[in-house]
Amino acid sequence: MGSTSRILDIARSALAAQNAAITTTSHNIANVNTPGYSRQRVDLAAAKPMSNTFGFLGQGVDIQSIHRIRDSFVDSQLRGEYQSLGRWEYRENTMAEIENIFNEPSDTGLSQILGDFWDSWDELGNDPQSGSAREQVRQMGTHLVNTFQHLSKRLTDLQDRLNEDLKGKVDEINSKTVLIGELNAQIASAETRNISANEFRDQRDRLVDDLSKLVDVTVTEKDNGMVTLSLSGQILVERDVAYQLSTSTGSNGRSTVDTVVWARNNQPVSIKNGELKGIIELRDDVIQGELDDLDELANSMVTEVNAIHSAGYGQDGFSGYNFFSSSSSGASDIALDNGILGDIARIAASSDGTDGSGDTAHSIAGLRESRVMSGNSVTMDDFYASMMGSLGVQSQEATFQRENQDIIVSQLETQKSAVSGVSLDEEMTQLIKYQHAYEAAARLITTVDEMMQTLIDMV
Repeated sequence: MGSTSRILDIARSALAAQNAAITTTSHNIANVNTPGYSRQRVDLAAAKPMSNTFGFLGQGVDIQSIHRIRDSFVDSQLRGEYQSLGRWEYRENTMAEIENIFNEPSDTGLSQILGDFWDSWDELGNDPQSGSAREQVRQMGTHLVNTFQHLSKRLTDLQDRLNEDLKGKVDEINSKTVLIGELNAQIASAETRNISANEFRDQRDRLVDDLSKLVDVTVTEKDNGMVTLSLSGQILVERDVAYQLSTSTGSNGRSTVDTVVWARNNQPVSIKNGELKGIIELRDDVIQGELDDLDELANSMVTEVNAIHSAGYGQDGFSGYNFFSSSSSGASDIALDNGILGDIARIAASSDGTDGSGDTAHSIAGLRESRVMSGNSVTMDDFYASMMGSLGVQSQEATFQRENQDIIVSQLETQKSAVSGVSLDEEMTQLIKYQHAYEAAARLITTVDEMMQTLIDMV
């Protein structure tokens, strides 16, 4: 039989083990509402038995480790979905801003302004000698060019803001990767000394999750507890080293744009997902596409109206006047000709200078129905309506994709919470179990004390 001292050692190991379990359970309860916290459990195992004449006698219990409960497969899936969620959330919000810029349909939208512009020419054609009708044409023309310029400026301003957002996201990525590298070192240092690094691991996982919303990183965990992060097939974080991203400034011909590059060699980074992808798509494709279409519409307006107007005659009996400035290059600088701004008599209504003739004005109004755009296949009004239709489809797609990603992420987060989240009911059950085991171990020590007292009394 084992000696009483051996029984005391067993009881002592039991007290230490149950105390550690109770402490860990208390830690879980304390962090029930802590974002990113993973519940922990104490791994217990029977101590190595001791051999004697009668066989093997138990030596109590050992604390093997205190580990986090995580599902790496769910973590990997969730990070992949975070990337898509970040992209579509950013895209949905910005698409809503673009729609607000155009503000269609409304009394102040370009569609209504175009209609008012054509109507003013019709009215002039009906009463070509009316000074008020000519003034109305000039006012509607001014309103039209101001609307074109306003839309172009607001879209360009939004494009510039997205460019600043891109640089801000790059800085945010850099700061997170530096922290991940530091945590890598702390985790490896602790775990090589058999010290639990669970809190450090939770911090690192939360940073990696946040990083996944920004850009499409790939995560690989090494045997030493460190993680390696890759982006576009190149190392972003390895051991305690974070390889920084930077931006390279260029131009798209209209404004300044930045591309994401590796700071170490200035090589471009291929971004495939995350908020960065959303920013780049919106800045370079969606907004630039709207600006290009707006320029095409403005240039067509200038070309077609000027072609008819310059062949007609103003109230002063002369022809050859442009209605729009011939120096206009697009929506950003479309303007009325200075001659029209200075004298409404130069507005052409007649094709031959005959008093009372309004055929030129009617011809300009007829551009509303003329297929002069997209290879003479659509009217200017239809072209703009198509722009707005395409914008609406893209906005709806962004909303649909974001809602779909919300559902997927929510389902995965529920799975993650079921594995890693703290359940108060479960923790209370565990606490009662560990409490009873602790009380039994304490009772064992009391029993040994009584046994020893009996021996002493016998002597």
